[in-house]
Amino acid sequence: MNSATGNFVWTRLRRALFVFLITAQVSPTNLYSQMSSEGGALLEFIASEQQHGSVLTYSQSYLDDEHERVSYTGTLYTGIQLFKLDGCNVMARVAVEDRFSGATEHKGGFGRVRTEPTGYLTDDTVYDYRFSLGELSADGIHDLRAVPAQLNINTSVRCEEDRSCNLSWLRIMAPHGAIAETRTVNGIQDKDSRVTSIVLPMMSPEIAANAAKLFSGAVRACSAGN
Repeated sequence: MNSATGNFVWTRLRRALFVFLITAQVSPTNLYSQMSSEGGALLEFIASEQQHGSVLTYSQSYLDDEHERVSYTGTLYTGIQLFKLDGCNVMARVAVEDRFSGATEHKGGFGRVRTEPTGYLTDDTVYDYRFSLGELSADGIHDLRAVPAQLNINTSVRCEEDRSCNLSWLRIMAPHGAIAETRTVNGIQDKDSRVTSIVLPMMSPEIAANAAKLFSGAVRACSAGN
């Protein structure tokens, strides 16, 4: 097996494992709990979306603080790992896996360059969100295309799936910090605060647009009940 074929097979296996881990945490009993028709439709949609994950195969380079060239190649996986709806209260978890390797070019005398490999590196980030649909506005639910936060847009970064490294997202905005967010990086919690905006990854622009409609419908139903 040559190197290119090996990398392709490994990427496919990693994606299959990532999707399996996401799917394994879907809670079927939560899907049919007492809720409005809008809430049921939203849960069914998200449960279907949990079967998939978004993937970016990227390369990036930049000059570090010592003006040395740093280059990376890697694969970024992201998906909704958990989604529960208890009445109008939402608990969601988004997982991001970054698998990458690269090298730093150290300049020496007489124009010589020494390359130092980084080895195989990993970054796992988990976002946990809690909020009430009744505290949101349907006007604050939108679909969008954007670069994941894990990829620095200020570097020279390119992706195989989308040259600009954009993914599809559902953006949820909440006034007055109505969303509780906890972020855990490589097993260590580094953020616990209330935020006014979050994004949930979606597989395609069409799915993101549909998610925005379903979320907006659920928000209106919960707002009407308040």
